[in-house]
Amino acid sequence: MSLIDLFSRGLTFSLILLTGSSAISSIRTANLFVESTFEFSQLSSLELKDGDVILRKGNSILSELISRNFPAAEGMSHCGFIFKIQDQYQVIHTISKSISGIDGIQMNTLEEFINEAKQNRICIIRYHKELNSAAMKKRCLVLLKQKTPFDNDFNLNDSSELYCSELLRKVYLEQSEPDFFKLRKIAGVEVIDFSTFFDTKLFTPIYKNY
Repeated sequence: MSLIDLFSRGLTFSLILLTGSSAISSIRTANLFVESTFEFSQLSSLELKDGDVILRKGNSILSELISRNFPAAEGMSHCGFIFKIQDQYQVIHTISKSISGIDGIQMNTLEEFINEAKQNRICIIRYHKELNSAAMKKRCLVLLKQKTPFDNDFNLNDSSELYCSELLRKVYLEQSEPDFFKLRKIAGVEVIDFSTFFDTKLFTPIYKNY
């Protein structure tokens, strides 16, 4: 059973306790995306750089459960790299087919990525030192071309499949950075703790919308 299944089962049980069996109908609707708009003029004054990291709070029930397991992560549940490609900011990230229609690594415009955030809750952060952003972009594009699948087992020992923060960790490690990611055990599995992104010794907040 994948960790996502365990997350879902745990959330189903919690909701039944809180609201009764009628909550099951909500669980079956895993992708509860809401229509939202975002004033991109808010970002126009920012000088985004290749390799900046964007975090968002997802709209799905699973995203809600993930964010609750990382209380120091300010409600964020998903992440990706920002790169400028053909004069447009894109986000390269990876997401499970249980949440998205496409499994694994994908590329969306910055606008598309933000519009899938719950109430447009996003945070943009920057790593504390300059890295080879061109190499980082090239590596992410190779993984995208290879259609690297999502890691539903959240197995950090197998890089053939990647979940969102695992993708970022892989790219940083390939830049010869130390393995600075904090780990937390959930359902018996060690996963990357999103609080890592809020360590001001590692990342500087560039923008927050919440």
